[in-house]
Amino acid sequence: MDYAKISLITLFAVSMVGSPGPANMALMAAGASFGYVRSLPFLIGTISGFLAVCAATALGLGTLFTAFPAVQIIFLAFSMLYIFYLAYKVATANPSLKDEAERPGFFTGAILHPLNPKAWVTIVAAYSQFISPEGSYTGQVLTIILIFMIVGFPLNSVWCYGGNILRRLVSNPRAIRIINGTLATLMLIAVGLTLWETDMLAPLAAFLG
Repeated sequence: MDYAKISLITLFAVSMVGSPGPANMALMAAGASFGYVRSLPFLIGTISGFLAVCAATALGLGTLFTAFPAVQIIFLAFSMLYIFYLAYKVATANPSLKDEAERPGFFTGAILHPLNPKAWVTIVAAYSQFISPEGSYTGQVLTIILIFMIVGFPLNSVWCYGGNILRRLVSNPRAIRIINGTLATLMLIAVGLTLWETDMLAPLAAFLG
């Protein structure tokens, strides 16, 4: 893979990973409620979950959605249930409590991207756009995954640490709760826009129609 294509993949990864979405909204809310350091397990779990999506898509799991529309409908059902649950947890997080049970951990982050439609759309688009039939499939997949991992940690950290900065600037717990409620709303809007802009709702529309 030449440097020009690597540069394009990097720009694509930065634009997708760095843009607002469920994961970044949740990371910012975690940083605002619990601080950056205490949110690191959640951050690492989020990145690990995206890595799992990359691997599953490379192995062909993503084709199940197109081959079996019922699978896509079931995925969307679980996805929306979890996203709504996470949005509720974000909106109701109490920054005045020190209870560790309130803090999202590694597992919460690890299942976020596998149930996040944006993650699947992103990596499917990356593979479709940048994998060439002339080159080694495995080598190209590993290169794309590596680029996403390299840009993922710092960009996700920016969102999480941005929440941490808000936490320092806004000491009023009520104001933090308002911020978390706003981030939870933006999380749901981001998922809705992803579903609207792609054809992921098509099987559900056909089923209901």
